[in-house]
Amino acid sequence: MKNKCINSKCLLMRIMKALFFLSSFLLMTNLCHGQNSIHSYTETNNLEKGFNSPPKEAKARTWWHWVSGNVSKSGITKDLEAMKEVGIQEAQLFNVHLGFPKGSVIYLSDEWLELFHFAAKEAERLGLELTFHNSAGWSSSGGPWVTPENAMQTTVFSEMIVAGGNTVKIQLPQPKTKLNYYRDIAVLAFPKPKEDIKIEGLDFKNLTGRIRNHLLPDTKQIPNSGIINKNEIIDLTLKMNKDGVLEWKAPKGEWVVLRLGHTPTGKNNHPAPDGGHGLEVDKMSTKALDVYWQGGIQPILNKLGDLVGTTVNNCLIDSYEVGTANWTPGFDKKFEKLRGYHLFSYLPILAGYYVESGEVSERFLWDFRRTIGDLMAKNYYAHFGELCHKNNMKFSVEPYWGPFDNMQVGATGDIVMCEFWSGGYPFFDSPKFVSSIAHLNGSAIVGAESFTGIGGWDEHPAMLKSIGDRAWGQGITRFIFHTYVHQPWDVAPGLGLSYHGTDFNRLNTWWKQGKAYMDYIARSQFLLQQGQNVADVLVFTGESSPNDALLLPEIKAMGFDYDLIGANKLSSLTVKNGTIYSSVGNKYRVLVLPESSWMKPETLYKIKELTKAGARVIGTRPKKSPSLENYPNSDVIVQKLSDELWSSGLVKDISINQFLKESKVPTDFKIEEGNAADISFIHRKTKNTDIYFIANAKKESREISVRFRVFGKQPELWSSEKGKIKNIAVWKENIDGTTTIPISLGMEESVFVVFRKPSINKNHLVKTSVELENIKAEKLSGLEIVKAEYGTFLQEGLVDITDKVAAEVKDNELHIQASRHFCDCDPAMGYVKEFRMEYKIGKEVKIISVKEKEFIDIKGGDKELKVLKAVFGKFKPETKGVPKNYLTFNITQKIKDLVSNKTFEIPVTNTLINGKTAEGNKVGLRITYKTDGEERTEIIPQGEVLNLTKDILKSELILAKDKMFWKTAYPGKITYTNARGKTKTLRVKSVPKPIELTGDWEVSFPSKTGNLKTTTFNDLVSWSTSSDEEICHYSGTATYKKEFELSRKILKSGNSLTLDLGSVAVIAEVYVNGKNAGILWKAPFRTNIDDLVKSGKNILEVKVTNLWPNRLIGDEELLLDYERKGTKMKSLPDWLLNNTKRPSNRTTFPSWKHWDKNDELLTSGLLGPVKINISISKKI
Repeated sequence: MKNKCINSKCLLMRIMKALFFLSSFLLMTNLCHGQNSIHSYTETNNLEKGFNSPPKEAKARTWWHWVSGNVSKSGITKDLEAMKEVGIQEAQLFNVHLGFPKGSVIYLSDEWLELFHFAAKEAERLGLELTFHNSAGWSSSGGPWVTPENAMQTTVFSEMIVAGGNTVKIQLPQPKTKLNYYRDIAVLAFPKPKEDIKIEGLDFKNLTGRIRNHLLPDTKQIPNSGIINKNEIIDLTLKMNKDGVLEWKAPKGEWVVLRLGHTPTGKNNHPAPDGGHGLEVDKMSTKALDVYWQGGIQPILNKLGDLVGTTVNNCLIDSYEVGTANWTPGFDKKFEKLRGYHLFSYLPILAGYYVESGEVSERFLWDFRRTIGDLMAKNYYAHFGELCHKNNMKFSVEPYWGPFDNMQVGATGDIVMCEFWSGGYPFFDSPKFVSSIAHLNGSAIVGAESFTGIGGWDEHPAMLKSIGDRAWGQGITRFIFHTYVHQPWDVAPGLGLSYHGTDFNRLNTWWKQGKAYMDYIARSQFLLQQGQNVADVLVFTGESSPNDALLLPEIKAMGFDYDLIGANKLSSLTVKNGTIYSSVGNKYRVLVLPESSWMKPETLYKIKELTKAGARVIGTRPKKSPSLENYPNSDVIVQKLSDELWSSGLVKDISINQFLKESKVPTDFKIEEGNAADISFIHRKTKNTDIYFIANAKKESREISVRFRVFGKQPELWSSEKGKIKNIAVWKENIDGTTTIPISLGMEESVFVVFRKPSINKNHLVKTSVELENIKAEKLSGLEIVKAEYGTFLQEGLVDITDKVAAEVKDNELHIQASRHFCDCDPAMGYVKEFRMEYKIGKEVKIISVKEKEFIDIKGGDKELKVLKAVFGKFKPETKGVPKNYLTFNITQKIKDLVSNKTFEIPVTNTLINGKTAEGNKVGLRITYKTDGEERTEIIPQGEVLNLTKDILKSELILAKDKMFWKTAYPGKITYTNARGKTKTLRVKSVPKPIELTGDWEVSFPSKTGNLKTTTFNDLVSWSTSSDEEICHYSGTATYKKEFELSRKILKSGNSLTLDLGSVAVIAEVYVNGKNAGILWKAPFRTNIDDLVKSGKNILEVKVTNLWPNRLIGDEELLLDYERKGTKMKSLPDWLLNNTKRPSNRTTFPSWKHWDKNDELLTSGLLGPVKINISISKKI
């Protein structure tokens, strides 16, 4: 009994103890849950707060060009105040000269420094930031204080053939010298090879001329008769006196005496104004850079004083555009330190000779290029960053186009930048690797020189938006506009950057209305700067230098994303539970190796470490090292490690497409229903929130169904354009841990889908089907078919020039320069272009590829030389070889006939060519048409539909206080299924018809005298059609006024009114009854007016702004009151400089002539039809 009691007591005590621990666990769990909830609540609140009122980090910035020394204090103040007014946070100062008449301000003079100081004080007053480019011009780092000895250096050589067997005393010719500066590297002698075989492409292999990326050793066999034995190379450097006379007892035989030295490249910074133009500094010497800093940057810092590090907090190096350099004093010692062997015996290779073997020579050149890249990254870019940091500034850098490894250089910057152009197809060749660098640096800021293009004052926010949205989808998180040109005077449209850039300044017609676009940018960039980028794939760009990274668009097309990693960061990777981690916490599922059979042993050791820790790695099996380091033992190690890794299956030789298809991991973003073409996405993730950005690049609405790799959270729709947040009403959770959401995207609309709160309410809908009635398809306003073709087309940015190149073949020889003159166009504005040609000599077919401006010399000898295909432009990564230019069908009249017969939605099938079959595997319709004067070109793939109809107001589901409503402007029905599986149908039998505001409009134009000119428009037509010269050539803002009546019935509860302006050219600011209804800067031009209208009489006021060209065209008919030379301004007129009355009736003053008097006027004004759409809401 006692034992039984004791056991019972023990049991009771155990139960109580267990309950104690359980309660403690539950308490701790609740506390932890509470902490997480508090954290999540704080994050949620901060996200909304930042979205509603974006911080300065999220706001757009702009380059600020001071042109040719024309600067004024009043202009500085007005520029900066204008930036502040519309929401520009920072100006990045450049000083350039592009042929504009020179002003009095000399770069770095006391006057210039005082103006910079004044600008900084004004920026401080306004709460703005300033950055300055480190040099005059935009590339790269140079000035008159850079002496030849501190300038960029290149190797040069001279050679003589000497007969041995006696003492030789000869004058060795000094190699080609620039700027009277030359220094010897070495004088060498070696037996003359029996065959004169030189290294092909030497200028890009030793970096004395061209740049080629991802170069690997050429394994071409070279006969011994053309090779130098390094043991036979004799150092004669000390046997040459200071006058260049060599005295040497030469052994018997024929000897090559090689005098090798270095001289400046002669490259200057550009395009620099007076006072700032000079030699580019040596990019491999910290000593030279220190001298450059003292001469060109320290005077600025001294003048600015304590404004540095506060208001002026950043210094920039723009894209590298100053050619190659391949030597610096002490290069030989730096090479030996980095590569582990001395380069002396291999110096003849720099003159084109083969030493030891073809492969050994190629490996030396690989090491040589790699060393140049390493030294530029460390001694120029990284050292420049260190100097910035010592002065409390950040370092911004555009790390591309140079003889270096882009990934390595970009890693030195605090803010790494890329660029993209407007006005043509956006190729985005730099944003991907630049955003990857920022991700691996742990930075949320990915800067971009944005919307670089060709000027003409013909661009506006709606034209820029779609390109900008795509750029965000590439990983960019900060727009830096190219460009705001400083306006020293107030005569519009003012100064441009020659013919370059988007004209983004206070004198543009839409500047103030552009604030709505700046707000859109700030809200979007705030969200894009949150958390980390989500990418499943990490792509290794390889070990070679120069290295411009890689692009693998097929990964994004599969619904995943990827980052790129260079050799500089590979060693920092770690693995945990099969996931690859960067040093800053980025997570990846797989590492992709480059398609190469070359790899250094240390890289393979790292791959072995990663795979042994559980990382998944795929790629081509390497066979050799590309370097001479530890050669030939390095090849033995490579072979051994390759056998171990690939034979065991630790690394698989499969494509990334195959890996992702075989992977059980769901796609991050997958369009399950609807057309996926021209849809961009990117995914950011914080601790508790997933943020997806989605953009529609098409000028038509899209209905898509998207599967997101998120589960258990309520999806929300955040509209940066409208500044609104709403819960999504229809979504479905899937068993694979994803969520499917139907999304309606308007024309060129973007949205953020945000998952931040647990999906507690399970009363949402999972499926809907909408059928609307009484919808009559209307064709696009002012539709004009220009051209329509059917077939397979070259990709965007390419032109076929086969016939023109073939015409250059003479006597079986072809000698041409790859340039734009073959197409009389610029197929890919702003991008480095390429020429590819397939040709035949006799029966042998060959392919050649060269960069723009390079030369092609082909000799067929006694065999026929025939050009088969020749293509010029910017090639996409997926465009391999020389693409064929297929025969296409002109179906312009066919499309016109269909439109005439009121067919506005046209299926793209072979019926368009009467059942014939088009060649190629990517058949489609390419059409150019105009709508209200705006010209558009689209390619619609076969099987899709050409849509030439106006956009309609879509129905939508609205969640409000746990209640759901269907809002529609048309009768019809919605069938819906909720999360419990119940299906119901809601019908709307009638909806009030839209109210069209027809009849007269009162329109007011500011006149030349400054007074208002008020007229009546009986119909809404373009100003350009007016018989009144002042109106047809008017550029600026005109005000439309109209009264309209609304009944109480229309305003009853449950009805919602949307004002639809129809077509607008180009921006409208709307007021209803004196209250601001918003700035409408892109189509569709609609806004809700529920809170602004009243029963009875209402007043609508629409302020419409057009573009500058119409006034510029009109002024070309008037007396020219300043001097021009071609399209440029020759001199500044006295009336401008002295602020006196103009001697002509001109009102504009453009720095570049973009427009002629005979040019077609642009469509302008409110074109309508203006309607008030009435929607009704019914509870679900």
